[in-house]
Amino acid sequence: MKAVLNHYAGALVLLLLGGMGIASCTNDKDPGLIESMPELIRFGASTGYMPRAGDITTNNLNKFNVYAYTGSATAPELFMNNVTVTKTSTNTWTYSPLVYWPVNEDVDFYAYAPTDWVGTGGPLKPVPYETEVLANKDIVYAACMNLRGNYNSPNAQVIFNFRHALSKVTIKMSSSNKDLKVVVSNVALANINSVANFNFPRATTSGTPTTENTGTWTDQNSPMTILYYMAQSPTDTITLTTTPTDMSTEGMGIGGGKYLIPQTLTWRANGLGPNDNFLVVMCAVYDADTGKLLWPNENTPKDNIPEGHILGHGLLRFPLGTSQFQEWLPGYHYIYNVVINANDEMTPIEFGNPTVDTYVDIVTSYQ
Repeated sequence: MKAVLNHYAGALVLLLLGGMGIASCTNDKDPGLIESMPELIRFGASTGYMPRAGDITTNNLNKFNVYAYTGSATAPELFMNNVTVTKTSTNTWTYSPLVYWPVNEDVDFYAYAPTDWVGTGGPLKPVPYETEVLANKDIVYAACMNLRGNYNSPNAQVIFNFRHALSKVTIKMSSSNKDLKVVVSNVALANINSVANFNFPRATTSGTPTTENTGTWTDQNSPMTILYYMAQSPTDTITLTTTPTDMSTEGMGIGGGKYLIPQTLTWRANGLGPNDNFLVVMCAVYDADTGKLLWPNENTPKDNIPEGHILGHGLLRFPLGTSQFQEWLPGYHYIYNVVINANDEMTPIEFGNPTVDTYVDIVTSYQ
């Protein structure tokens, strides 16, 4: 059986909500702001624009929280304390109470969404994070550094470009062998670290992502199983077709990829080692014409036969790391395309074209 993997980085489109220009950490004029309040701090936001189920995008980002600090990097002073900024029905952003730019001081801004994942500890220290059981929560973050209000214009707007903090992982499965019927009952990721600390970058999150302007993860631990699909009954299994099936859209699936902590991917003992993390599929393979079970069979290793499984399915394990990469990175969507067409343990007996030895002539003559 073979697994084909594709991945792509989600594009960070700098689209200003409710405006006509390109978003950035800058102070652009906005004639709609009251002239008598030139020093008012205003906010705007953008994030990945291509909408996918569960993703936080420019279109559906309706609320985010902000911390702001003055002073030097070695002695920061809290200026805005976890303020909630909300989008109005007219696509403008508001918060209360209003805050004004300090005189002759730079301000560092940090933002995040959803509004419950950073908490009161703030962004200057590592932020603890724990993956939820369904792993269906996307989180984004942003930073705008060293900004000052523009006192000569009626606008001093902070526009955040949000980046995705997690890795997104989707599993698709298919079979293109018309002679086989592949039936799947469970799909999961095994030994996936679910607890870690997120570290906000100390540079503005705009432009091309770099090591300086992208958040990092540390102290990954607490491996768990991330369930993508589980049949609820013997009749609730999925029969694969030539069209790839997103395994998180059926049965117990949640309708899209999972959002997981970026981490190193290990495969040292074919999925049997204590530190191996892998994709595991519980399935059975039948002859499409006769319905005879071809796999699992008497050649299948015991490690691939789950005890007590009422359907008699076997386990297939696939590494998550490939020759392309050995870790998941934040802001990347990894799509695992698993194609099940054959297996070394179920190779049928086949007969080739026969040959027949030519008689060896031994001639004996009697006179």
